Amino acid sequence: MNAGLPGTGIGGIFYLASALAMPLREAYRRARGRKVGNWRVVAAQLAIAGGILGAMWVTGWLLGLALKAARPITGLGISLPPGNVLRIATVTLALGTLAGVLAGVELLRLWVGRRRPTRAGRQRAALPGKAAPAGRADPHVGHERRRVALLLLLGLLVPGPRGALAQSPGRLAALLARADSAWAAKAESIAAREYAAVLAADPENSHATYRLAQLTRDDPAAALRLFRRYVELEPEDPWGYMAVADALAHAGRYTEALHSYDDALRLAPGEPEAVAGRAKVFPRARAAAPAVTPLVSGTRDSDGNSTFRLGASAELQVLGPVRVGVEASRDRVTDGVSTAGLAQLALRAAWRPGRLASVEGALGGTRLERSDSVSTTVVPTGRMRARWRSSTHGPTVDLRAQRSVLAASPLLVDNRVVRTELRAVVEIPVARALKLRALGRTALLRDNADLNHRSTLGGVLAVALSPVIELSGQVHEIRYSHASTAGYFAPRLGQIVEAGSYVELETPSGWLLALDVGAGAQRVAEFGGQPGAWSRALRWYSLITAPLAPGRALQLELEAENSTIAREAATSGAWRYGSAALSLRWAL
Repeated sequence: MNAGLPGTGIGGIFYLASALAMPLREAYRRARGRKVGNWRVVAAQLAIAGGILGAMWVTGWLLGLALKAARPITGLGISLPPGNVLRIATVTLALGTLAGVLAGVELLRLWVGRRRPTRAGRQRAALPGKAAPAGRADPHVGHERRRVALLLLLGLLVPGPRGALAQSPGRLAALLARADSAWAAKAESIAAREYAAVLAADPENSHATYRLAQLTRDDPAAALRLFRRYVELEPEDPWGYMAVADALAHAGRYTEALHSYDDALRLAPGEPEAVAGRAKVFPRARAAAPAVTPLVSGTRDSDGNSTFRLGASAELQVLGPVRVGVEASRDRVTDGVSTAGLAQLALRAAWRPGRLASVEGALGGTRLERSDSVSTTVVPTGRMRARWRSSTHGPTVDLRAQRSVLAASPLLVDNRVVRTELRAVVEIPVARALKLRALGRTALLRDNADLNHRSTLGGVLAVALSPVIELSGQVHEIRYSHASTAGYFAPRLGQIVEAGSYVELETPSGWLLALDVGAGAQRVAEFGGQPGAWSRALRWYSLITAPLAPGRALQLELEAENSTIAREAATSGAWRYGSAALSLRWAL
């Protein structure tokens, strides 16, 4: 809208001036003997311009009459227009604004045109390796600066989109109506763009804020920020607090989600969706609450070695998806003749920014107590695991690093065998139910007198028969750099071919059963010999979780293996072992 004439902008004034000047321009061209345009077009444009000016004059005349008639009723001042509100000052202000804009644009055009590089100059500047002479500015840089100056001047003279929307609330309503129409038609990308345009013009529009938050759920951080902004704008709306709680729960911040549900129930007591949402989040919040976990476990192998462990851990949530804790354990290792001991202490942390990514690790030390009780040694130990999945059914990368003590027998403890290992697993979905996994491991085994290297390569073809059952075929090859006398079995080559199955069942009440079994064949080649005959290879792992209360559960792990090379802890060429572990997680 122009400051002088209501209802007309600078573009409208420019059009009127151009239409009125068309007859003069055509007359000038005829006088100079140039080709004359179509007079019908000139006459039509002149008639349109005249109609616009006439309508404006009539509008001003009617408005003047209305104001004069309203004077006795409203008590207006004495300086009323005699018959028309359009005065000479009004027209002068409008034409002066237009003249100022045109003069500024023309001056900048002349400035830019005068300094524009010639075609030959542009070609020279485009040649590779030809730098501008010292002390002379790049003509392109100057040209860009002048263009920026022109745009800045136009931006100062012409109101921007937000200014236009502020001057015309109807346009803001039209934008919001378009966004709502796109929302109703489920055109999410268009709706998100329109709602963002509304917020650019009116940052305090709560309706657009809420809808845009709903449309950005793929970006949990952005959605949470928008929902919280909506709560700031509408603090008495319980649905805003419920939306914040839902976003926090998806981010794994269950305690904060509970507080937000409590705020919603304070505003709307008994609201069914708030009650149901809080009931759903409460067990997860208990699971994420500070907890202690005592542990007892034991193992025994076919060589007569056994291990008994007592341990405990404690953890708490410190910041959003970050949890920290401490763990400690005491092991007693015996072969029936001699006994060695281990004491472990470590600080651990876990970060889960979302359900598709996690990072966790522990750092501490292990004290080794020899079987002869002559000396003790403290070894730095730790572990790190990072897991990432691109989407629910997308590729997965699992990386692990670990430094630990091999303690399957007193001999291994006496020789201080320490394993430093890197492991990577990459899973690629070929189809929705078919997956390929590639496994790679490399480990250094250091003892009092030697350093050995173990490498493992493997491939897995897995088929998901259902969401809870998976069948797989696996091939693994293991190599050592040389034999060892430190107490672990180290052949030159080991090969395993097996079929496996993984089952995971969970009930609505929280009971969980996970079962991972494999059966196949293996063969071993010791140093200086050829691969032997194939023999059986069996493995078993099961996990049973029994819920006692929200955040409290009893967990039992059972494991057994009949394989000479599957583990670094194998102490002979015909090795079998079994283990059991019982733990109790108690949320505080």
